[in-house]
Amino acid sequence: MKVLDKYILREFLRNFIISLLFFSVLLLIVRFSEKEVGKFVSDRIPLSKSIISLLLQIPGYVIFVSPPSILFAAFFSLGRMTQNNEITAMRASGINLLRIFQPVFISSFIISLLMIAFYDQVVTRSIEKDNEINRYLGGYETASHVVFEGKGRRVFYIYSMFIRDKRMQSLTIYEFDEDNKIKQEIYASTATWSDQKWNLTDGVVRTFKDNKVLEGLYENMEIHVPEDPEIMIKGTRDIKAIPFIQLNRLIKFKESAGKTVRKDKVVFHDRISFPFACFVMAILGAPLFVIFGRSGMAVGFLLTMFISFLYYGIAIAVFEAFGNNGKLPPMFSCWIANFLFGIVGTGFVYKVKK
Repeated sequence: MKVLDKYILREFLRNFIISLLFFSVLLLIVRFSEKEVGKFVSDRIPLSKSIISLLLQIPGYVIFVSPPSILFAAFFSLGRMTQNNEITAMRASGINLLRIFQPVFISSFIISLLMIAFYDQVVTRSIEKDNEINRYLGGYETASHVVFEGKGRRVFYIYSMFIRDKRMQSLTIYEFDEDNKIKQEIYASTATWSDQKWNLTDGVVRTFKDNKVLEGLYENMEIHVPEDPEIMIKGTRDIKAIPFIQLNRLIKFKESAGKTVRKDKVVFHDRISFPFACFVMAILGAPLFVIFGRSGMAVGFLLTMFISFLYYGIAIAVFEAFGNNGKLPPMFSCWIANFLFGIVGTGFVYKVKK
């Protein structure tokens, strides 16, 4: 690595870390709203758990603010070099702008990969721990989309479960053989339970044998289930707290069961597309210093806020909402904002290079 690369990289990473810390703390203060203050100081939850819950939200904030941090770091580090005429000296010595941008682009790409791994290994675990604290606060009385593996090679999928009323809605039970092939599927529109007896109503039983499907309707049926429904809810995981590989398996399982997985797929693709926005913001931010670099930190901060507002508004509020509602394919809805902003950034790079 040349001295020039080390210098640019050091300035860029230093500003990135400072920006990341600043925006994370700023977001933490903003999110610490009156509603959250009421929850944290509530008598229903110990102070120690309140503080832990707040700290567990920080990894998610780091992911959320990493793209604007990259954008601001690229603009400010290269902009400061422009103000000090360092960029002018580099270009006078025969170094083109693309060569100057190279350390920023490469390091941002590596940061994107690290953020993807950070999301999968750290953020998911912090969300899971935070959910445990919230369940401690709110109890285990209701749950939706419960997926639970029981005894006897049975897998339960329950759309809605109500502990207090001891009832369920839209229940499907899959029984597997020793080769992990479905041998029986039991569906019930509603169900209730008492001790270890479940009473299923208005459903169908499908038996799979010798490449044939035997189907029978029923109005009422009683089955033995040794698992405690409350344990099932405690075992339910927020989809945002499921690691990448396990989430992929869950989506395939739901698809094979004929369940809607649009929102699951949006979360799945967002795990990669959102951290990858760091690289996109570097492509967008690096050439902006040529246009606005001498304007100072205030202009850089305002540009960062404006571009971030556009990105989050387009990527999350619009396109991902369309993906969740089925208006757009999940993968397309998560990546289209990166694609559009990447094209704009590439256009800026081409323009300033000339």
